[in-house]
Amino acid sequence: MKRTLAITILLLATTVRLFAFDIFAEEEEPKRTFYLQQETSLNVYRGKSVDPGVLLGLSVDYEDETFRAITTVQFDAMTNTLSAEHLSISLYWGNQTLAAGWMTHPWGSASLSHVVDVLNAQDLSKGIIDDLEAMKQRELMLSLTTYWDRSSLDVVLKPGFLPTSLESTGRWSLMPAQFASVTLHEEETESLEKFGGGARYRIQSSAIDLGLLYFNGYWPQSGYTNITFDPSTFAITGADTVHTRYQLIGLESSSLFGPLTLALEGGFFLSEDTDGSDPGLYNSKWAYLAELSYTHSASGTFLAVAYQGHYVLNFPSSPMDVDVLASYGGKAYANTIIAAAEAKFFREKLACRVAGTYQVESTGYLMLASATYALGDNLSCFLKTTWYGSIEPKESIYHTWDANDSLQIGLKAWF
Repeated sequence: MKRTLAITILLLATTVRLFAFDIFAEEEEPKRTFYLQQETSLNVYRGKSVDPGVLLGLSVDYEDETFRAITTVQFDAMTNTLSAEHLSISLYWGNQTLAAGWMTHPWGSASLSHVVDVLNAQDLSKGIIDDLEAMKQRELMLSLTTYWDRSSLDVVLKPGFLPTSLESTGRWSLMPAQFASVTLHEEETESLEKFGGGARYRIQSSAIDLGLLYFNGYWPQSGYTNITFDPSTFAITGADTVHTRYQLIGLESSSLFGPLTLALEGGFFLSEDTDGSDPGLYNSKWAYLAELSYTHSASGTFLAVAYQGHYVLNFPSSPMDVDVLASYGGKAYANTIIAAAEAKFFREKLACRVAGTYQVESTGYLMLASATYALGDNLSCFLKTTWYGSIEPKESIYHTWDANDSLQIGLKAWF
């Protein structure tokens, strides 16, 4: 059923006056855009391995007073795969907008990271990049937003969900050592039995933007159940994956103080395993984030620093419990510092970005840097580099990916 819906959305979105490409139409006329994008790159890893990349993209966007249709697809020439980046139709009437399709839907007030942006799972199959939206997996969902003068209500429904995209082998594998040679039976998540939904109510004023959130759905990381062992070695031979249903009661806010913005996010994740007795399900936890950013109005220079943390309730002692497997050093809490800066030079032709993350308990770190130079209106070149590591050899995603430091160069063109 989901495949049929996605194909229907694609056909509707791409056939709405497809050949009317008048980008510079008058305001009362419909807005139409159509472009092709090509990105060619070369990624060199610390181990001297080289991965070439060729991505081809097609985007069609049509909007008038009553509806908007967006289609964005991408073809990876190196893996010969076609993926839908965005397929959606939005209907406008009065003070309401109804959107449906294969898409993302962001929640949260911060820029560097989020703790309440729970509607789309992450794609970690190719590492971490400096674009939160680009790291999200597109999912089938329906949203209805109602706007008033200084407030809005956002309701989202999801017929099933996609778990976090992880690699089980190779460079980007995050498979726990205990499950490296285990036969896993994946749980079906794209069914109506895994239905989820939530709402966000936002209030806007001159002093603060405040949002109250509720979501009932599934934790994107999997747990394990029905574990079987080899009777002679006691090694794990098989397991079923299972996902924890939870309820999020959350808060987001942002306050302006001249060029400074203070963003706060926090929430309580109430697990179906309320007493923490099931080792295959994630426990309830508190999560919180504070971010302070500065934007220079004339140059657009952006600086930000954020603190993010969580605390797991009824933290277990068993090394096979999923909360322990997902923790840093077997601790119930985690604390992370994030910082980023962005600036433009040479009449905004050169854009430079740098970001860093430090995970306190594991001493793990991540550094990202990039520079993009506009060679013309439709052509740019870019340089990106990523460093993973840890100060001490403690288990974390940063230590696991320590050998994945890379340097990427490439060209991007629009037609």
